[in-house]
Amino acid sequence: MRGIPVTLMLAIQKRFPGSNRKFLRWFLIILLLLSLAYALLFHFFMYLEDRSYSFITGIYWTLVVLSTQGFGDIVFTSDPGKIFTIIVNLTGIVFMLVLLPFVIIQFVYNPIMTAQKEANAPRSLPNTMKGHVLLTNYGPLEEAFVERLKSRKIPYAIIVEDVNEAYKLTDMGFRVAVGNLRSPQTYEAVQVQQAALVCVTSPSDPINTNIVFVVRQVSENVPIVSLSNVEESIDILELAGSTEVFDIGDLMGKSLARSSSNEGTGAHVMGKIEDLRIVEARASGTDLVGKTLREAALGQKMQVTVIGVWERGRFDLAGPDTRIAENSILVMAMSDEQLTAYNSTFSTPESKGYGVLILGAGNVGIAAARYLREKGTPFTIIDKEEPPPRVAKEFSQNIVIGDAADYAFLKSTIFFEASAVLVTTHNDDINIYLSLYFRKLRPDIQLLARANNESNVASLHRAGADFVLSTATTAATLLFNHLAQGHIYTMVEGLYAIQIKIPEKMVGKSLVNLQFRALTGCSIIAMLVEGRCIINPSPFEPLPDKAEIIMVLTPDAEAKFFKYFMPNDEKQNPSMG
Repeated sequence: MRGIPVTLMLAIQKRFPGSNRKFLRWFLIILLLLSLAYALLFHFFMYLEDRSYSFITGIYWTLVVLSTQGFGDIVFTSDPGKIFTIIVNLTGIVFMLVLLPFVIIQFVYNPIMTAQKEANAPRSLPNTMKGHVLLTNYGPLEEAFVERLKSRKIPYAIIVEDVNEAYKLTDMGFRVAVGNLRSPQTYEAVQVQQAALVCVTSPSDPINTNIVFVVRQVSENVPIVSLSNVEESIDILELAGSTEVFDIGDLMGKSLARSSSNEGTGAHVMGKIEDLRIVEARASGTDLVGKTLREAALGQKMQVTVIGVWERGRFDLAGPDTRIAENSILVMAMSDEQLTAYNSTFSTPESKGYGVLILGAGNVGIAAARYLREKGTPFTIIDKEEPPPRVAKEFSQNIVIGDAADYAFLKSTIFFEASAVLVTTHNDDINIYLSLYFRKLRPDIQLLARANNESNVASLHRAGADFVLSTATTAATLLFNHLAQGHIYTMVEGLYAIQIKIPEKMVGKSLVNLQFRALTGCSIIAMLVEGRCIINPSPFEPLPDKAEIIMVLTPDAEAKFFKYFMPNDEKQNPSMG
């Protein structure tokens, strides 16, 4: 807490906007002119009453009446004089009770409070701070990332330029530092040379480029991860000094397209960790539908592990009595050989027909279209507005301009023949609205949606979406993977795999003795021991020391795992695969 002299000095030095200075100037000029005019009129009305006072007395009477303090020593006896007194009183009420409080708040109170905030706002981090993460923006993406940092007890700070925003974020429980994002001194103050990672994630690629360039001036070695909003900016951000640049729109578009049903009923790889493949496979069209996992006997027949089952946005861990429905999507862990065997048994030809309908010709929608084009899958893109010329030229045969909420227009498209719809607009309200509408029109269609804000994922599922990918979660996962010892493999929203060193509390004990799955809800699908990847390790064997496990889990399961098996003083991040 800085002292009052510092606060007052900052308040005096505070520069007000031009409009405020203009208002204050005119307020004082009008008040001065009115006071002089009323003082002259005071002498005029006193002359009418055959009385005479000095000019100073006129000023005194005017200020007493204008300030609404009352009067009594000098009063008018004539009606014109009393009317004049009433007018001066009313003017005083307007100035003193309405305008003057505004002036005091705007030009005295607010500057002092703002100066006090600026004097107390944190502008640096301790010299002892090491291994921390610096973020240059705050939004849904950064919020999701910070939650992961907190869960791993990794220090961080969000750099903001606005003092009010800093106080708001501080009240929300975030650690912040105030500073100019384009100033090298800011990054020196937050110990950037000792940081583990700098995340540059603003919605503007030119701003991101400038920030990366400044950070790189201060530190040549700190890892910098940037998010690109358009494909053309990737090379520029790399030239500025980014260690790696991600195009989130491209990654999300490919993920949504890869999960569409047009890729047939075979198992499709969602993630690769060492020799392990985490795959998803639609049950529709196979003889697995209607059976329990015990009856399907996939473990006995093919030695694959069924981790769980997705059904309309709900993921359930697999058990022997889990029944496979028409809409079920199996999540499994297997080797390349097991993947080949599964596909030779259950795979059906890819659905061609009218293919996939894509809503939105933005970055996500176009990335999905390019992926489907490479796969040879027919698709149509719908957008309400004409896309940029480059996109219009590239997909001239696939883009239709119109309102997807218009039933007559929708009937003219492939909607009622398509096997899947990808809802990819940048507005979550529209995505929820269209998901609900499409589910009502086509209860059988596969519906995949994009969520820009993580908080809207549940709403999209309730609206009827089978799969939802949020921009925030996808980006947060990519950022977290760039920490020195971190790797998370996101498969779909709310389900991911992590590779982590076996905690000390688990070493020498079997999963059965630990009641691991019942206690945490996590599913261990592989173990790395001395360079070997053991897929589907036995739950009865003691867990070795100096080994790593690969788990599939949900956010709730992850929280339980760290609660039960990671002591507070054991700071361990998922290890790189």
